[in-house]
Amino acid sequence: MTDSVQLLTELEELEQDLLNAVIVELQRMGEWKGENPLQSVRQFKLHETEMEFLTVEEMQDLIAKAEAHEFHQDIHKIIKLCLATGGRFKETGKLTGSQLTKYKVTFTQTKGKKNRSVPISPELYDVIYKEGSGPLFNIGYTTIYRFITKNIPRLKQQAAHVLRHTFASYYMMNGGNIIALQRILGHSDIKQTMRYAHLAPDHLEDVVTKNPLANLK
Repeated sequence: MTDSVQLLTELEELEQDLLNAVIVELQRMGEWKGENPLQSVRQFKLHETEMEFLTVEEMQDLIAKAEAHEFHQDIHKIIKLCLATGGRFKETGKLTGSQLTKYKVTFTQTKGKKNRSVPISPELYDVIYKEGSGPLFNIGYTTIYRFITKNIPRLKQQAAHVLRHTFASYYMMNGGNIIALQRILGHSDIKQTMRYAHLAPDHLEDVVTKNPLANLK
């Protein structure tokens, strides 16, 4: 589905939801005496879109350019930390020294409302460590967004969030556990995490041996 078609479908779905909500509220208030004309109309359904993630070459190129950036010393740190932990930019960009220990970062004030700690390597710890309990980074979302989209133009829809998708995708492709991934990403609903399950090397592998045809002599 192209971006324009998907956007149109999303708008149609939103309009349907809003109009239905208005009619239901008018019925509750006694202002709408007839039946809801949308009651028998099927809800628009969006096709599940494939989430983008970076190739190894793209990660290497992005990090190399970030490390060589003339003005922003923190770009490569943010990119590496997001790729290593799956942290959202809003969570990662607000990290302070008090949230960094050997060798772990603790995300607070998260989207899921729960703190979560994620281990990091000693090498990454040395890269992001800053003495004191103040902010670890001094960089805004616009800066990281422009940097990523400039170097990888196809990512204008995801930008910094692609780092989180990349972490989750490679975690599963490298044999990670889906339940552990849920905890790492801080998803409150396993359904959100299951979007990455198909990337596991053994995903549904036993269908070859456990289907009824395999049992026929």
